[in-house]
Amino acid sequence: MPQDSHIRVRFAPSPTGYLHLGSARTGLYNYIFARQHGGTFILRIEDTDLSRSTDEAIVQIVESMKEMGLHWDEGPGVPGPHGPYRQTERHEIYRDYAGRLLEAGHLYPCFCTAEELEVERAAAQAAGGGWVYSGRCRGLSADEVRRRQAAGEPFTLRVRVPEGRTVFHDILRGEVGFDNDTLGDFIVVRSDGSATYNLAVVVDDVTMEITHVIRGDDHISNTPKQVVIYQALGAAVPEFLHMPLLFGTDRKKLSKRHGATKLEQLTAEGFLVEVVRNYLCFLSAEFDETMITWSLDDLVRHFDVTGLGTSPSIFDPEKLRWMNGRYLRAMTDEWLGSRLVEYLTRVGFYGDPAGVGESAARGAEALARAVEEAEAGRVPPVCPNEEQDALTRTLAPLVHEKLDLLADFVPMAGWFFRPLEFAPEALERLRGTAGAPETLAAAAAGLRGLEHWDIPDIETLVRELPQALTLKPKAVFAALRLGMSGQSVTPGLFESLWALGRDNAVARLEQAAGLLA
Repeated sequence: MPQDSHIRVRFAPSPTGYLHLGSARTGLYNYIFARQHGGTFILRIEDTDLSRSTDEAIVQIVESMKEMGLHWDEGPGVPGPHGPYRQTERHEIYRDYAGRLLEAGHLYPCFCTAEELEVERAAAQAAGGGWVYSGRCRGLSADEVRRRQAAGEPFTLRVRVPEGRTVFHDILRGEVGFDNDTLGDFIVVRSDGSATYNLAVVVDDVTMEITHVIRGDDHISNTPKQVVIYQALGAAVPEFLHMPLLFGTDRKKLSKRHGATKLEQLTAEGFLVEVVRNYLCFLSAEFDETMITWSLDDLVRHFDVTGLGTSPSIFDPEKLRWMNGRYLRAMTDEWLGSRLVEYLTRVGFYGDPAGVGESAARGAEALARAVEEAEAGRVPPVCPNEEQDALTRTLAPLVHEKLDLLADFVPMAGWFFRPLEFAPEALERLRGTAGAPETLAAAAAGLRGLEHWDIPDIETLVRELPQALTLKPKAVFAALRLGMSGQSVTPGLFESLWALGRDNAVARLEQAAGLLA
């Protein structure tokens, strides 16, 4: 590839579901590489798997790409000179290129039935070897081909793979070669006339003038077949960069058994898209904590896609959670308040604080599943009213140092948004707290008569209660925490009482005291 060539890369997901983290990383690396070199970033939809591809998945992919900030130069919604950008809209293009290859003698019709091919495959397996097509139709005469086609026999088109080796250059691995006799004459056009993946992807890359193919290393085995097609077309072979796959902590390919594997799942659990984006980059690179809060522009300036290792990248949800907490705590209270409002709106909290609280109590993954079900059912999010919005922003500084995920806000502070209620075990804990009735009554009376409603005066009042009631501070604080919230884990006690406001705080403590009478 000449040094002065304009670099063009593509991200080509299959719309069979949400954007998988491995695919998101592929899109991210392609975007970074294009922007670093002043190149063109293309989004292409490989939707030829009609049984699994859906328009809804395409919408999700597009939205996820936008959420990550990976805006494309050509693709869906961004017309360009190399469209269309969905494979299902490019059949005529594939037919034209297949015709050229057939006319030039690089393809030949194969009339072998599925049963005949299965006999070949079974014989190869019985002999203990791998199967490649025997080439039995390769030498058919032109007359024989015409006779069988005229008789209506179904046929596929196979590549006439030349003898020798196919070699390509991989940026991470150097020269990679395959013996062509291990490839076999592979099919590029099915009996129904549709193009297979290997033909479609090459034709797309040739017609879109792709210079660099950056994708997962599970595609290495496809690459020699694709190089054979490039060469048969007389087209320039692009540079390849096959990045290591994402594995779980058990060193097996990342899948649902490892937990969240989709961007939308992670953001519904309260992970920040900025952190997910950075983590996907740093999985295969040297990392220090200053990089946690890098922006996308920082990644473009400093991240070297060509410097990746070749070992599998281990996706560790706990490491991601740690990074997310560090990122949150590095931001301002005002920023956190805004992100909390956005997140709580998305998960439906403002419309149903109790219901979302129940989901969150089962864990962030349960909350994410509820969000996914609501979004699949097209349930519109409920925006906060003025009071809810203000309360969220007021609480942001109180929870700032305690959050690892945005979802942590719900079990920690969701009680501010709903009437006081006690689960049986919480009420039992309150009843078992020494001096709870006296503590709640004294605190309610003191707070009602407090001259200034501010945190220092509230703290002074509360800290005087243990001596006045001859109780241990631990018992007093536990009774007040349970009495105001109905739970043991809350933001700071004094700050929480202040955030409730005088009337609400007093009413809650009096209500709790009444349950103990």
